[in-house]
Amino acid sequence: MGGTRPGNAAFVPPPPQHVADLLTDLEHFIHAADADLPPLARVALIHAQFETIHPFLDGNGRIGRLLIAALMEHEGLLREPLMVLSGYLKQHQAEYYRRLSAIRSDGDWEGWVSFFLEGVAAASAEAERSIIDVASLITADRKRLLESPKAGPISYRLFELLPMMPRFSVEHVRQRLETTFPTASAAVKLLEDLGILAEITGQKKNRVYSYQAYVDLLSR
Repeated sequence: MGGTRPGNAAFVPPPPQHVADLLTDLEHFIHAADADLPPLARVALIHAQFETIHPFLDGNGRIGRLLIAALMEHEGLLREPLMVLSGYLKQHQAEYYRRLSAIRSDGDWEGWVSFFLEGVAAASAEAERSIIDVASLITADRKRLLESPKAGPISYRLFELLPMMPRFSVEHVRQRLETTFPTASAAVKLLEDLGILAEITGQKKNRVYSYQAYVDLLSR
């Protein structure tokens, strides 16, 4: 990694013939009971070790970041993967690589764990803000719909589906709500007129609608 050949690379993963045994050892560590090691520290160590084993030709970083969320659920730290560390690691990418490299060159596990915990704290705060912002958006938009004299059962049902299907066609709505196409179209049109939905294709046919404010909050 970080070079044109092993001789000038910043990091050379273990030889392929050792990868299976190393992953087996890592799996044993994941499932071993260790009351003396805090769960977040365990997750930090496992992630670093996975990235060091580097078992795949491509995608190790993405899989390693997904592993963090899975491990937090496994350790009972999260019931759902609402806290994502990927944004923090990308924002501090140079420091992230430096800390991993320091483990391999200097055995600086403490520095790595401290960096990881700082990331968890920052990502948790951001997740909390996002949850509050999403809840506030849905509450405000629901109030706007309830105050509309044109609102009815189908438009109410459509609105409550939006967090689960923020982008859709009228035909999709018709199928999900088991109603007629004109009724589904009228419900979509009402939410569009209220500024809750936006049409995103610019086409006259096969139009797609988006709960864009919600999508933007999840994408930030």
